[in-house]
Amino acid sequence: MTSPTPQNSNDFRAIVIHVAITVVLGLGLLLVGLAASESVQNVLVIASPVVVMIGAIAMLVRAYRVWKSGGRWQMWQGGAWFLLVFFIVMLFNSAPVLFESNTE
Repeated sequence: MTSPTPQNSNDFRAIVIHVAITVVLGLGLLLVGLAASESVQNVLVIASPVVVMIGAIAMLVRAYRVWKSGGRWQMWQGGAWFLLVFFIVMLFNSAPVLFESNTE
């Protein structure tokens, strides 16, 4: 019987890097969008949650691949859940900006 050690010892590091890059890209797009003109603002504010959602889906795909190879997929799924929650928070925080710019 094999032990449940990860096949790649850098799994945790890869997960942290993936989550950090996704969060920085999402927040960066949101901040640049808030500082931009109105037409560019709408595109960037919409793109920021989409980037986080793509990062979460990529982590779920990675979790599936690690699961199929017999590795520790739970860590990848945990990172994906964090990004999915972060996606919901960003989505609800970017919605008022979109509705505010359309009412003026």
